[in-house]
Amino acid sequence: VVRRPDQRPDPDAGKRTTGDGRRTTIRLTKPLRDAIAGGHPWIYDRACAPLAPGAKPGALAVIVDDRGPLACGYVDPDGPIRARVCALDPDAALDDGWAHGRARAAAAARAADPLLADCDALRAIHGENDRMPGLVVDLYAGCAVLVMDGDAAARFWRPRLEAVLRGLADGGLPIETAWLRPVRGGEGGAGEALRGEPPATIAIRERGARFDVDVRRGQKTGFFLDQRDNRSLVARYAAGARVLNLFAYTGGFSVHAALAGAAHVTTVDLASPAIESAKTNFTRSGLDPAAHAFAAVDAFAFLEDARAHRRTWDVVICDPPSFAPNERARAKAIGAYAKLFAASAQVVEPGGLLAAASCSSHVTELDFLGALADAQRRARRTIVARVIAGAASDHPVVPGFPEGRYLKFALTACD
Repeated sequence: VVRRPDQRPDPDAGKRTTGDGRRTTIRLTKPLRDAIAGGHPWIYDRACAPLAPGAKPGALAVIVDDRGPLACGYVDPDGPIRARVCALDPDAALDDGWAHGRARAAAAARAADPLLADCDALRAIHGENDRMPGLVVDLYAGCAVLVMDGDAAARFWRPRLEAVLRGLADGGLPIETAWLRPVRGGEGGAGEALRGEPPATIAIRERGARFDVDVRRGQKTGFFLDQRDNRSLVARYAAGARVLNLFAYTGGFSVHAALAGAAHVTTVDLASPAIESAKTNFTRSGLDPAAHAFAAVDAFAFLEDARAHRRTWDVVICDPPSFAPNERARAKAIGAYAKLFAASAQVVEPGGLLAAASCSSHVTELDFLGALADAQRRARRTIVARVIAGAASDHPVVPGFPEGRYLKFALTACD
């Protein structure tokens, strides 16, 4: 991270009174003024009147209630989130100057974060939580990877992306190349270069660990940056331990545990390419893959076999993919987490540790803790949380926007 303490974001960048009359009006039918003022950026379709005919995805919008205008943003006529709030000033100009100012503020916060001092990969823009709804930008050793959340977000952000990249650089995060991922929830595609031509893989460093990242086709934007602080936390307990990492992807937790002196690390992921990448990352980090175990198998099947053969580990990490893609799947997902956490707890050596996580935004922290409680009953083990955490510091959370705290993490003791 390049620090630029002399540069400070301009909070009023791009602000003006439009008076152009071309903004779509989002008329609230529910009392949301306080929620919006508290930072919640989403207006659901059930909370507003029908839009005027002809509203286009990504078009500028002003949000009004019976007391008058209260915010502005952009509209999604076809989505359940009918509008996303960009600014509490109804007359703010959501133009290049505004986008540049927001990006610069986000970059300055990261450049000044001491927890990122020994990392060259980070989340530069965290969407709604950086007041830039629908846009995520991750930075990998000078390569920016951008993701836009749906068609409306893409139409709003696409003409502002160059201003965003300039804002990041001006805030202290230099960018050499930039890659735009396919629109999330869109028709797919391979993505495209916005600046330069990113290589097939990019080598990054994270607190002594080294990883190769596929920024074009890897999961999320290529790496799970949100678990950075949790990887460091688990590593503190790994010295001399036998560690099992389930749903390991390219071995983030595994590499950190091995570097911390784990006696042996078993890395499990269903995807063979991910396991091969994990081995490469061990080598990149100065570790001998042959001293550890790697298995390209289904985690549920692995756990069943381990229980059958009475195999146990001192530390078990269970970081599965999202089980709840929407609100309708929430109840089923909570049960699935409970079942998985129970199976994981059953292979923890008595007195050992289970690190459990959920990245499902529709599963709340209370749901997550409830799943762990259910797992205790199912596994007939005592599970006590030592640390309850979330995403890393470059993934900020607006307190009035609980949906933004999608990652839940608990380091638990199992007796």
